[in-house]
Amino acid sequence: MEKYEFSKDFDVKYNDSDFKDNLKISTALAYMEEGASLSADGLGFGYEVIKPRGHAFIITNTYCEFLRPITAGETITLKTWPLKPSYAIFQREYRFLDKAQMPVLLASSRWCLIDVNSGRILPSKTIEGQDYSTYNTEKLFENTQWKIPTFDWVDKKALFSITIANSEYDHNMHVNNTRYASYCMNVFSVEELKTKALKNFSISYIKQCKEGETLRFYRNEVEKDVFTVQGINDGDEIVVQAKITFI
Repeated sequence: MEKYEFSKDFDVKYNDSDFKDNLKISTALAYMEEGASLSADGLGFGYEVIKPRGHAFIITNTYCEFLRPITAGETITLKTWPLKPSYAIFQREYRFLDKAQMPVLLASSRWCLIDVNSGRILPSKTIEGQDYSTYNTEKLFENTQWKIPTFDWVDKKALFSITIANSEYDHNMHVNNTRYASYCMNVFSVEELKTKALKNFSISYIKQCKEGETLRFYRNEVEKDVFTVQGINDGDEIVVQAKITFI
């Protein structure tokens, strides 16, 4: 039996790309979010099904590997499928293909289902009616290091800051996950990025942010062309972390 996967084409527009005409990581995450949402709709646990129950999916981690830059004007095809969930973690895989059907970007993400009112994480069995025997079991990465190491930011200079306003919100009434990717990338200058291309990008969402909060972003160079980034809120709490490798 053929295993389930969802497919969608995306035309990479100029406003989807950066100053080098390469696909922005935030846009790549937006494509993944759209594909995941449409796939969930088709599988019977999409937004319109879970919202009336007071439930919502929140993303906790994403890991991406760019096999080559994706440029404005290209049409790329997203293939995505969920893996069989564990007790409380839903994992989803993403493969982007170019016109020649060659992979250009691979990614994986982890999600939790929560009760919106209490914030309680719900077990995966809350989603009923799934025949997991039809699910694709292919994992694109083995032994993914989801945890990003922290660093001491106190004596560092904040390289980017933002006060959260309404335009950052999504329909779950908090900052959309794709926005954080842009914030993390903003710790680099145009001059620094001119000669760099993304090799891999991982992001971990730790704490939700609300309207009126100010976030400050710091970076730490782990080794040449490998950086970790932390977003800190007004209470000096880490709200988001990223690890970024360039080539």
